[in-house]
Amino acid sequence: MNREHVLVFVLVLSLCANVYFIFADHTSFSPDTDGLIPTGINNYDPGNSTGINGIGNSTNDNKRGVDGESGEDGEYPDEILSESATPTPRETINATPTPDGWANYSNKKYAFSIRYPVTWELNDGSTGSPGRLLVLTAPPEAECGPGSAQCFRYLATMTIEIDQDPHTLSLEEYFNGAVSSLQKDYAITSTSKSASCILSGNRAYQIEFYTRDERGNPDRSYMQYYTLIDKKGYIISYTGPYSTWENVFSHNKGDAQRIIDSFEVERIYEVI
Repeated sequence: MNREHVLVFVLVLSLCANVYFIFADHTSFSPDTDGLIPTGINNYDPGNSTGINGIGNSTNDNKRGVDGESGEDGEYPDEILSESATPTPRETINATPTPDGWANYSNKKYAFSIRYPVTWELNDGSTGSPGRLLVLTAPPEAECGPGSAQCFRYLATMTIEIDQDPHTLSLEEYFNGAVSSLQKDYAITSTSKSASCILSGNRAYQIEFYTRDERGNPDRSYMQYYTLIDKKGYIISYTGPYSTWENVFSHNKGDAQRIIDSFEVERIYEVI
């Protein structure tokens, strides 16, 4: 009898152990291995909203933190990161790096080329505008507020656009018309500065300014170049969130200037 009791006890114990391991296997939790907070809400995509002269019509309310507040030191983020969000994939183009860490890009259809850092993302596919040929995105900067679960993601971008019908062959008239539109639509005034320069070996105009949101707060910083080549207008815009301190816009401004300086258009010569 004692032997039968022992066997029954062993069977019951074995059954309980099997149930425990099956239950534990189905309820185990596997943490995120990379430890990163994914993005995906309140995104500002510079390739999907285009305003006058290459300025995106983004709404500043979509770039604010909790209770409509901005990020640190008055800087407005391009994305608010959330632990519950899912990553938003970006279209990227792989390029063969040169020894200096830059890559060469050439657009055969529109006959222009640039050089850009391999750390920047390049998109020459769907840019959200027929005239927008290229979007370059600098490495993003992320920041989490102290004592808060909310994080901010800051982006600086560059776009290259072509105006097939500039309505004038006078560079001064073309540039003045662009500035007039900026003043009308974005109320840029004494905060802007402009100067003549050279782009792809051709006369050009450069302007720097910042825009304001609908509440009158500084929104985004801009550096733009305008030129006319072979009866077409070329507009290069570098932009990032406005800030009173060193940020993603100023950190990448040197590389942005080098990209602009490398811009070359293959000229079309008429045979006489």
